[in-house]
Amino acid sequence: MGMTDRERHGSIASPEFEPYETIVIYKVSSTFPTDKGIERLSAERHFMSRITETQDQVRDVAWMHYVAGLTQAEIAKRRGLSRMKVHRLVQAALDQGIVRIFVNQVSSDCVELETKLMKRYGLSSCIVAPDTGLTHSMAGTMPVVASAGAFYLYGRLENTEPKIIGIGSGRTMAEVVRQLPSIRRPKVEFISTTGDFAALSAANPFEVINILMEKTGGGGYAFTAPLIVDTPEDRELFLRQRSVCKSREKLAEADFIFAGIGHIGPGSFFSSFGLLTEAEMAELNGQGAVADLVGNPIDEEGRFVENGIASRMLGLQRSVLRESETIVICSGTEKWRAARSALRSGCLNGFITSQSLAKRLLAEPA
Repeated sequence: MGMTDRERHGSIASPEFEPYETIVIYKVSSTFPTDKGIERLSAERHFMSRITETQDQVRDVAWMHYVAGLTQAEIAKRRGLSRMKVHRLVQAALDQGIVRIFVNQVSSDCVELETKLMKRYGLSSCIVAPDTGLTHSMAGTMPVVASAGAFYLYGRLENTEPKIIGIGSGRTMAEVVRQLPSIRRPKVEFISTTGDFAALSAANPFEVINILMEKTGGGGYAFTAPLIVDTPEDRELFLRQRSVCKSREKLAEADFIFAGIGHIGPGSFFSSFGLLTEAEMAELNGQGAVADLVGNPIDEEGRFVENGIASRMLGLQRSVLRESETIVICSGTEKWRAARSALRSGCLNGFITSQSLAKRLLAEPA
């Protein structure tokens, strides 16, 4: 799989920093300020004191709620705050990563499903998130599965050594990075595994990488090229661009790849964001494509589709897919064929999914 973190970067780990300890430095002129200057400085200091006060309130309320076990009503009474204010402070603690909530224990049924999937498809890791009792569709199971994905990624980031991580995009990955708590890791680089697309969405590769950079303080590289271009000749032209070559070189050195699985059909990533016309979708279906594995269409048996739309897509190099540690995340029983084809490809090392999708996969032929 290439060099290890220690071999590539040495054995000295970077110190860990708390992500929300902020020092604000004011630069004040040595000359005596005018009356307007005094008013401005006074307003600035008042503003900064309010920020500090609010951050202290967030930590205070988070401690009382999550550690001391007080209800929001009890906190409001004790601190003289409105219930709405307490609710906002509790939510801010989650959003800012001050509070990190993961459920470490899962049902024995989920563990059994994980074991069966690992054995059937030769996986080295598997996480099955329990169903919530709602719909088994992608929309119904995505929040829980994405939480499991965030838990997995956070665990891989706990080691402070430098890393290069190939990151996929799409709706599930967007939710994963949204749920990921902040963790200071300036020596981690996140590399987009596919080309970009025009739609302004959290699922866009650029946005996924940008959020990870904000939450970790790490570096990021995005493909400065579309996911799907007009002709195979256009694809070759983009692949010769220096920035694209740089990203692909980084991906070849990645410690692991973490991405979603797209399906081909109604409600898919391609149709939702207008990446393919109906005629192009029909062409992919005619070639037997049932899934998109990091920018590579694959058929029912997990084989790469060679021509047509596939020759116009800027996805992860197949050699990297085969040689790197690759973990994928997938939710929704409507995507069972896509998930099975990805598992059949032999490219996966890890799989994160929902309880209902795991059961459906095991109910079907391997």
